[in-house]
Amino acid sequence: MPGVVTTAASGRAAEAEELSARFGLRAEARAGRTLRQVIEDARGEPVLVLAARRADLYERGRAFRATAGMAFLRVLRVSKGETDPLIAAAALRAGDRVLDATLGLGGDALVAAHATGTAVVGIESDGLLAAFTQAGLRRLAGHGRDPGGRIEVVRGDHRLFLRTQADGSFDVVLLDPMFRRSGDSGPNFELLRAHAEHAPLASDTLSEARRVARRGVLVKDAAPGLELRRLGLVPKPSRRSAAIVLGWAASLVK
Repeated sequence: MPGVVTTAASGRAAEAEELSARFGLRAEARAGRTLRQVIEDARGEPVLVLAARRADLYERGRAFRATAGMAFLRVLRVSKGETDPLIAAAALRAGDRVLDATLGLGGDALVAAHATGTAVVGIESDGLLAAFTQAGLRRLAGHGRDPGGRIEVVRGDHRLFLRTQADGSFDVVLLDPMFRRSGDSGPNFELLRAHAEHAPLASDTLSEARRVARRGVLVKDAAPGLELRRLGLVPKPSRRSAAIVLGWAASLVK
């Protein structure tokens, strides 16, 4: 079910139309209807409501607020001089071109955009999740505003996208297949698992990512790193969380 995008009183119809066109959803004018009426009229389709400062998704009787979650705090810590495991493991630096091939809720892309100071491309196959994430990134305040505004959300299959890219198109590629596991908590991760693809990361997809990455590919996994070992990578603790391990695959570009 594709989904409906509409606005609250403070929202902009132009944004609803833009997100709908980009991500394969349907824009509907609020037309004075209550939220309950909009949800009833959607006949079971998810409804994304855009307000000036927030975006909320209503699906299957649940409400989800678009937010960067812990990534917002991670960016704050980095801005104060702390080291983030993702930045350290990928050796991200100013000017790096980063591709987050499995964008999800956009947390790692936000950290990468802050670290590099440049645009980050994020690939998300599910149109509703892509619109939800894009709307949330646009509404970040404070230290999240600038990096959130540098993330380009692209709807597409990351496997097909990688095949179309030239060798060394990006400095670093991020892959996070760990959303297949049930260890994450919180309502937005429930939303992510409901819309994410649950197929394991294939070795040929990793090879494509290594070809596209000029320096290498950072793969995230849940501890103890069984997926990483299956792919021939060495799991390394993230240092921020014992539940997450990272693996690095060097570029295939000579």
